[in-house]
Amino acid sequence: MKTTPFITLVILIPALFLLNGCRSNTKPSDEGTQSQTEAVKPEEAETEPDSRGNKPLGVKSGIIEYTYSGDKTGKSTYYFDDYGMKSAVYADMVMQGEQSQGWTVTIGEDQYMWDLSRPGEGMKAKNPMIKMMMEAKEGDMESYTTSMYEQMGMMRSGTEMYQGKECTVYKGDLGKVLIWKGILMKMEMNIGNVVSLQEVTSIKTNIPVNSKYFRIPDNVTFSEIPGF
Repeated sequence: MKTTPFITLVILIPALFLLNGCRSNTKPSDEGTQSQTEAVKPEEAETEPDSRGNKPLGVKSGIIEYTYSGDKTGKSTYYFDDYGMKSAVYADMVMQGEQSQGWTVTIGEDQYMWDLSRPGEGMKAKNPMIKMMMEAKEGDMESYTTSMYEQMGMMRSGTEMYQGKECTVYKGDLGKVLIWKGILMKMEMNIGNVVSLQEVTSIKTNIPVNSKYFRIPDNVTFSEIPGF
C-alpha cells in the first residue's frame, strides 16, 4: 500500500500525537465533523491529579483539538482514555501539497492507521514508545519524557503557562515544546528551512469519552509495518 502523507506523519512522530469532517464507513463516528471540546478554565488546571503510574498521560481522559501551520496545515482531534493507553486521533491536513484525512487508533502498544482516501486499507504497528513507557518504573514518567527530548537535542528549560496550564518547556536547536502532564500543548520545530507549528486550541480533560472512538473498523484490512 502506498504510504500517504497522513501515514508518514503518524509514523514519524507517534509519541507526540501522537490528531474534521468526511463521510466514510471506516470512521469511528459521524460526530468527527463537529467540535467535541471546549477550553478548560485556568483555575481547573491545578485540580486534576496525576495518578498515571507508568502510563503515558497524567490525566485519565480527554478530548483535545490541535491546529497545524508551516510545512503542514490543518486540524486534528485527539481522544484518549485510561491515561493515554487508549487513544484515537482524527486528522484533516495538507502536507506536501496533498490533503489527507485519516484516523490513528492506539490500544496499548498496538497502533492502527488508515487514510479515508483509501477505503479498506490500513496499517498496523507496535508503538515502541508505549511499550517502553509500560515497562518503566512507576513514577518515572517525567524522567522518561526528559530523556526522550534530550535524545532530540532538547533540554528542559523551566515552565511556561499555555491555555491555563503550567507546562514544562523543552528547548533546543530544533525548536521548542510545551508539555503538560504528558500532553503535547505546543510544538515549534525548525529543521533547515522547514518550519512546523502544532498547538492546542481547545482542551477538556477528565471527562467521559465515548468508547466508539477506540473501535477498530472491521471493514479495513491492516498490513503490518515490519520493524516499527
